[in-house]
Amino acid sequence: MIDHMRIIQRALLGLLVTSALAAQTTPPLGITDKTPELKAFTNARIYVTPDQVVDSAMLVIDRGKIIAVGRKVTIPDGAVVIDLEGKSIYPGFVDPFAEYGLKSVPESERRRYGEPPVYEATRIGCNAWNNAIHAEENWVGQFQPDRKTADNLLKLGFTTVQSVHRDGVFRGRGFVVSLGDGLPNDLVIRPHSWHFLSFNKGSSKQEYPTSQMGAIALIRQTFLDVDWYCQAHAAHRKNPKQEKLETNLALEALQTVIGETVVFETDDCLALLRADRLARELGFDVVHVGSGLEFEKIDEIKAIGHSIILPVAFPKPPELTSLGDEVDVSLATLRRWDWAPSNPAILEQNKIRFALTTAGLENKDDFFANVRRAIKRGLSEKTALAALTTVPAEICGVADLLGSLESGKLADFVVCNGNIFDEKTAVYAVYTHGRKTEFIPFDEVSFAGYYTGRLLDKPVALKITDEGHGTARAISGELKSDSVKAELQNTSHDRDLLSFSVALDSLGGAGVARFALRKAGDRLSGRVAFADGRWNAWDVTWAVEPTADTTAGQDSTKNKDTVQGKEEEPKAPDTPIARLTHPNMAYGFESLPQRENVFVRNATIWTSDSLGVLANADLLINDGRIEAVGRNLKAPSGCRIIDATGKHVTAGIIDEHSHMCISDDVNEGSDAISSEVRISDVIEPEDINTYRSLAGGVTAARLLHGSANPIGGQAQIIKLRWGATSEEMKFTQAPPSIKFALGENVKQSDWGDQFRTRYPQSRLGVETTIRDAFQTAREYEAEWNRYNALDRKTRESTIPPRRNLRLEALVEVLNSRAYITCHSYVQSEVLMLMRLAEEYGIRIAVFTHILEGYKIADEMARHGAGGGSIPDWWAYKFETYDAIPQSPGLMHERGVLVSINSDSPHLQRLLNQAAAKSVMYTGMSEEDALNMVTINPARQLKADRHIGSIKIGKDADFVIWSGNPLSAYSHPEQTWIDGKKYFDIEDDARLRVQVSEEKNKLIQKILSPTGAKKGAGK
Repeated sequence: MIDHMRIIQRALLGLLVTSALAAQTTPPLGITDKTPELKAFTNARIYVTPDQVVDSAMLVIDRGKIIAVGRKVTIPDGAVVIDLEGKSIYPGFVDPFAEYGLKSVPESERRRYGEPPVYEATRIGCNAWNNAIHAEENWVGQFQPDRKTADNLLKLGFTTVQSVHRDGVFRGRGFVVSLGDGLPNDLVIRPHSWHFLSFNKGSSKQEYPTSQMGAIALIRQTFLDVDWYCQAHAAHRKNPKQEKLETNLALEALQTVIGETVVFETDDCLALLRADRLARELGFDVVHVGSGLEFEKIDEIKAIGHSIILPVAFPKPPELTSLGDEVDVSLATLRRWDWAPSNPAILEQNKIRFALTTAGLENKDDFFANVRRAIKRGLSEKTALAALTTVPAEICGVADLLGSLESGKLADFVVCNGNIFDEKTAVYAVYTHGRKTEFIPFDEVSFAGYYTGRLLDKPVALKITDEGHGTARAISGELKSDSVKAELQNTSHDRDLLSFSVALDSLGGAGVARFALRKAGDRLSGRVAFADGRWNAWDVTWAVEPTADTTAGQDSTKNKDTVQGKEEEPKAPDTPIARLTHPNMAYGFESLPQRENVFVRNATIWTSDSLGVLANADLLINDGRIEAVGRNLKAPSGCRIIDATGKHVTAGIIDEHSHMCISDDVNEGSDAISSEVRISDVIEPEDINTYRSLAGGVTAARLLHGSANPIGGQAQIIKLRWGATSEEMKFTQAPPSIKFALGENVKQSDWGDQFRTRYPQSRLGVETTIRDAFQTAREYEAEWNRYNALDRKTRESTIPPRRNLRLEALVEVLNSRAYITCHSYVQSEVLMLMRLAEEYGIRIAVFTHILEGYKIADEMARHGAGGGSIPDWWAYKFETYDAIPQSPGLMHERGVLVSINSDSPHLQRLLNQAAAKSVMYTGMSEEDALNMVTINPARQLKADRHIGSIKIGKDADFVIWSGNPLSAYSHPEQTWIDGKKYFDIEDDARLRVQVSEEKNKLIQKILSPTGAKKGAGK
């Protein structure tokens, strides 16, 4: 009845304007609430800030704000006094990354698999050209309080959230809102907070972007468009006679973003680092939403110096219920499961500022369980509290109102019965703007204990178990006389009143007796109603419960930690057992390779240079470069000496055409032209193919965009520096290049009827597309030249050309500052592109995996185009029917610069064998064959001044082979890059054992009785 009345009262209060911050323009419905708002909370332990805790203190609030806090505060006249003896008060928690009060995108509005592609945005209300851009949205305009969600967060102690619709690349402006009751107008604290970004286009049905590099390009271009939009409109105001400019609300909304904070969501550490580089490039400040795995890249993340919004949704343990499941579970996955709960502590140790969020949790109730687990792993309670209060308040831009219990701030606070991070602590109430949301009455009484008294003229004992709080509270017990017990039935409670019934038949009575007892001190007293209708007064007193081994004069509580006279085994600490390596996966380095001075003695050295093949020769490496090569050299003191008798040494193998180490799709295949995207933006340093290719002697590769469009993205050359960062892997001493493509892939005419809308649909259309792109780029360049030739005053009143990253990349090509490598098969298309290039005064650098190159080798040689080929790929699709394995050798004989490339992670580690096939098929010399995977691709990359041969002054990239490098029976024993050893076959053998042992230990940890529970990733 009492609980029912509370529900009614709360419903009635919802009809009243009760908030101190109520919308002044809203007329009250019903009677005006006159509830006093001046309150004094006394005798509490108050956490004013994470650094300031005051015991036996008072908190005074009035009209939704804090008036005073401290130990020497005087109770104001007329204040309602609330005694919180034994309770603690914390500042209300702030979640800086929520989606509260906003409707999600219906599934019906999302693109479904099999639907035809959409290339143009739906233009409504002056929005952007791309449906993944929602920068014009101020989401506060769609805010509608959600009582159920709010109550779930309030129970955890959260009083405030920063909310945004988490959809799209540019997500618009979020808002900061209270979780209390009231109208949206009452609850909004900061109506326009920060802009939110991500690399995920979300519900947009538009094709572009389909890749992370496309999303990065979209962000980069959009910020350039913002600059142009501002300049163009300023110039138009000075000279209104110019052409009318578009109205673009998204660009207008972003005009102020430089100098503001952007909240950037990413789903892994590499993406976070990419987002940070992009923010620095474009000039906006950033707060990152982390992944919870920052420990894997802690040095890099520490170096960026930005705050992180940190989820505590730890990975779930991998499924290992059936024998054989472990085969599909990587060591990296196991390590992440093992280490993730330590992530907050590691961030704290590295002085990285972070706020905690409930985002990512399937069940929000697991939030504090996971925070407590992080505390057990080393996170300090002080930092944890700051991550819930002061830090998120600062991130949300509301630190002047929230985050601490200082005078003048909003009266948002949590009342609990102890340390908030203690598992047994319960939240009794949460105040939002001074208004109470109660979960447990402040005067709730615990009835738990062992009580003794008399009933039916005999001594009895009443044992009560009282667990939980509020609606989760469970009370049970038994009434005992001698050795006879009767269970308590129908238990109920209301504050200090406990009611229950007991069947007395087994205790010598008759029927069921009903009890109503009040708790006062150590006594329970009240009345009992027997089955015959009699009512008697009855009371019991708390006593020490006897145990089986209690002896006279002994305190039974001394045995609480023993079982059968033996001390309990201490619980195993919840600590990670996995290693951390660079990268954090199988075969990673405990410590990164260091540069060494090396003397390789008595080897057969294939120089790939004018010296040819030197038998019984020596190689000297100093400071990462080749210092000497020849016979009878002397080893300097202090260098590593490698006896290579019977072994062979070559330059590191170079792959001209690779798709390894690229994150989230190698294709931005949404448009026919995507020259604005950059592989350099999405280098993936944790690709296991890097290690496997090192085992095959590969030291460098050009990472190419895919072949889904006639003009693809910009390429990136890397060195296979396993364990390095994505930036450290880049090889920058060669000019840029870009991927073009011809053939079936780009015209999409055989992809199915739903792909009939994108131009081009024929090989003729491919030529026209490329020609049009070249011509447009020339016109774009000319437009800029005319604008730049204007005097300063005229420029200020002239609308500038819009910077177009897609066209700028092509201008670089047309001016021979960037080079083309082209996916190609059929000779007619190759001839077409060479003629088209010559028409514009440029040359194609490489036709890659050109399987019909043997037909037009003379034309390629005259043009100056190289050929990258694969000797034994043929007949796997129609346009490869004329491929022959002799093609590389025939092109070489006709003067074409030929390389053997992989286009496959598997083939990449076997490039030496692929090169050797031309010896068999065409009688090519072994030296020329090896050159096709060393110096020739280096020349094609225009990087031969640095890599590709064993020559004095070049980078110390070399491989020590067990035998002839062209033999299928030979294998690399060591692979060196820049004088650092990145692969050693003996180390590899040890690592295989180590990986197996570590993986088994982690599997056993998961399978242990507590393992899966600890790592449930709740």
